[in-house]
Amino acid sequence: MDNNLVLLDTSAWIEFYKKDSADSDIGEQVQHLIREDRVVITEPVLLELAAGIKNKKKLKELRDTFSLFHLAQIRDDIWHDAVDNMFVLRRKGVTVPAIDVLIGTAAITYDLYLIHIDKHYQSMAEVLPLKEYQF
Repeated sequence: MDNNLVLLDTSAWIEFYKKDSADSDIGEQVQHLIREDRVVITEPVLLELAAGIKNKKKLKELRDTFSLFHLAQIRDDIWHDAVDNMFVLRRKGVTVPAIDVLIGTAAITYDLYLIHIDKHYQSMAEVLPLKEYQF
């Protein structure tokens, strides 16, 4: 996968979809990345976003929209690496939700930058080679 691509965490998508996101740093960056065809999604992010969907029509819209982006698929090796990463993080005293360890591991495996607004990814990046997108 092209290492110029950027994986968007659920937190970034939620911020992007807020009413006034066009005026936020994340809103501007996401729009820019979409125009440049640099956006990557992964199944756990779609799963988390589905939790906030109110009806089947909106769920279909979400799936249709997200089918336009690059996919960092969660393969068996990523699951195994996520288990190892969780072990390492906990031994270092870093607590991160399991699904975010999986998302972060996908970013590491595919050599992608990660856009997020969750502090625990910063803690992850102090222990693991997670590349945080700077804007």
